[in-house]
Amino acid sequence: MKFVPGIALFVSLALAANAGSSYNVTISKPFVVAGKEMKPGDYRVEVVGDKAMIKSGSQSVEADVKVESGDQKFSRTAVRYDNANGNYRLDQIQLGGTKNTLVFEKSGTQSERPAVR
Repeated sequence: MKFVPGIALFVSLALAANAGSSYNVTISKPFVVAGKEMKPGDYRVEVVGDKAMIKSGSQSVEADVKVESGDQKFSRTAVRYDNANGNYRLDQIQLGGTKNTLVFEKSGTQSERPAVR
């Protein structure tokens, strides 16, 4: 039974790899993500696969996200917005201390495209 610790280690690593990543982010402006308006504040962003759950207290929203990895680590976390129609739509979060950028899917992109005739 010497390989039981090896199996336990393998299972632990597999569960950790599947768990996803979470980050603490402070967002200073009211913003829109996945069509939902959110208040400024401290948020926990949990990324699993192509989904991000953004939570703060009773506020939460799930959004489609793409994780992009760059060449250099970001020195600090930065939030980028797309200001459309007077609303700040969450566009990207560059995660300080990592090489990762969370790129949020634009909601309503299909309806904004001109019709083809």
